[in-house]
Amino acid sequence: MIRESLLEMEKALSRRSFFSRMAKVAGMVAAYDRFGDKLFADPTPNSTALALQVVSAFGRTVIPVDEDPGWETFEPGINEYCLNVYIKQCFFYGNQLAFDGLITGINAFDSIPTLVAYGPRFTAMSANNRGQFLSDILTGAFEYDGVQDVLGFGGIFMLLGTKETFFLNYPRHLPQRGAEYQILPASNVKTGWDIMRFKGPVGPDEEKALRARHFDNVEVPGVDFRNPYI
Repeated sequence: MIRESLLEMEKALSRRSFFSRMAKVAGMVAAYDRFGDKLFADPTPNSTALALQVVSAFGRTVIPVDEDPGWETFEPGINEYCLNVYIKQCFFYGNQLAFDGLITGINAFDSIPTLVAYGPRFTAMSANNRGQFLSDILTGAFEYDGVQDVLGFGGIFMLLGTKETFFLNYPRHLPQRGAEYQILPASNVKTGWDIMRFKGPVGPDEEKALRARHFDNVEVPGVDFRNPYI
């Protein structure tokens, strides 16, 4: 079951050029063939719960709370959305078997430190030790242990998932269906767009001002779609 889910994951990712190289370079199937149950476990409800803990620890590490809110500010909901909604749907198009492969990879990311005698599980590390662990992954410190690819694979997906979820303005990220203008709801807590000083969608006043500013602009002819040779 695990090997099948990893193969399906590679197959699903290979359809998207951005992830294709990552899937092949990671060699997750080769890692499973080498380490087997020692590193990977069949996906269960408990393994998904563990993966949420790993995402939580990762998010707190890369988006800490400082003078501004961070990942921890929006827990536990942000963990669930990041893993089971954003990553599952945007990266895997809802393919459960492929997603199960990622779950096993994320949980392997958690257990590898104990496997190679680096230290406690990622979820049991202190904040400083987690930061050092991620730094060691980036510098290729685990090549000699044969687990560098697994760590890099799980790490890049969690990095993309956490950063994109947070800075897509969770929990004020969902559009109002059918609304002509998207108005951000009021909040006394800074979210990703506030931290980036992004004003958000264009509102009626800004649209009116933009139309007035560009009213006399000279229209540049574009492509003539009536041309039968296009």
